[in-house]
Amino acid sequence: FLQVDINTGVIIGMVIVAFFAILGGMKGITWTQVAQYCVLIVAYLIPAIAISGLLTGIFLPQFGFTFSDIIPRLNQIQLDLGFQEYTQPFANKSMLDVLFITIALMVGTAGLPHVIVRFYTVKNVRAARYSAGWALLFIAILYTTAPALAGFARYNLINTLHNKPIEEVRQLDWVNKWENTGLLKLEDKDGNGRIALTPDKAQSEITIDRDIIVLSTPEVAKLSPIIIALVAAGGLAAALSTASGLLLVISSSIAHDVYYRIINPRATESQRLMVGRVMVGFAIALAGYFGINPPGFVAQVVAFAFGLAAASFFPVIMLGIFDKRTNREGAIAGMLSGLIFTTIYIVGIKFYGMSPWFFGVSAEGIGTVGMLINLVVTLIVSRLTPAPPLHIQQLVESLRDPSHEPLALDDVGEEQLD
Repeated sequence: FLQVDINTGVIIGMVIVAFFAILGGMKGITWTQVAQYCVLIVAYLIPAIAISGLLTGIFLPQFGFTFSDIIPRLNQIQLDLGFQEYTQPFANKSMLDVLFITIALMVGTAGLPHVIVRFYTVKNVRAARYSAGWALLFIAILYTTAPALAGFARYNLINTLHNKPIEEVRQLDWVNKWENTGLLKLEDKDGNGRIALTPDKAQSEITIDRDIIVLSTPEVAKLSPIIIALVAAGGLAAALSTASGLLLVISSSIAHDVYYRIINPRATESQRLMVGRVMVGFAIALAGYFGINPPGFVAQVVAFAFGLAAASFFPVIMLGIFDKRTNREGAIAGMLSGLIFTTIYIVGIKFYGMSPWFFGVSAEGIGTVGMLINLVVTLIVSRLTPAPPLHIQQLVESLRDPSHEPLALDDVGEEQLD
């Protein structure tokens, strides 16, 4: 969209994120994320609604995708090209693997630190519960639109590119732009002047990076340039919103939990602030490297992150609410067990060619197994070590009582919580 290469685009994004992450703090980032979500959801819904209306005559994507004939048509096109039906269940993954991926995504969401920290910006528990309900509503709007948009994108791409003269296709403005980035490749391998999409990657003459499907969809559907620009802004807003939240968690965790609590307990607030900002810079640089040299396509990397969150944070969060006997030793042992197992499995499969030996579960779904390991280890170690103090157990019990506010942390004391 900006006619710059991937490396330059990543660097521009790094500078923008660094600007409002370092200068903004918790309050600044929270309000920027509100604005970014507004841009994101509008940018996501408008093209989905427009394309649904064009293809099905129904302007609600969820209903157009479900109740029109677009899916039977797409399935038939897939079969004609030699692919499996678009909606065929478990075509590429086993039922067990799909189940484990689903669980990892669900519980991983509950354990994402940059999501949890958002609840610290509200005044009380009631407001946190209220905001969680609204969050689920807005998440549902986005996620129920995604399958419809993906189906529409697949249908439009095939109809626009398959079996068309290569020179004619290259005259399309969006094809020319994306081909220059290297994320779309067209090759007339058989020399017949036409390009074909086939299941065999070695013979297929069309190669599309999966990360550009949503961004290219409005252009493929020949929507207004205004909508195309809006989608670009929405994609940028989504990236910046997520990045800023993660950077906030990284900086606060390192500066407070590691530097202040372990390395230098006498550190002043300004020293902790400086450490946090340095860690933000380091994290941005590391993220920039992986942005230029991605370990996988976006959806896959996101699944890895959710799996790691499920294996490390979720069991401890759940037990911290529902099990008074869980203590620090159990939580640490459980988190390390789940995290180490899941990390080794993901790295082994992704980078070292290890086969998915655990009943064929993929790297994207192994977080569910890590979560169960974490849960078991936490329960066992907590029972084998001294119980938390009585006032901590009372605090945990008060968390489950909706009739009154739980004990304030100031009343308990930070040292006692440890």
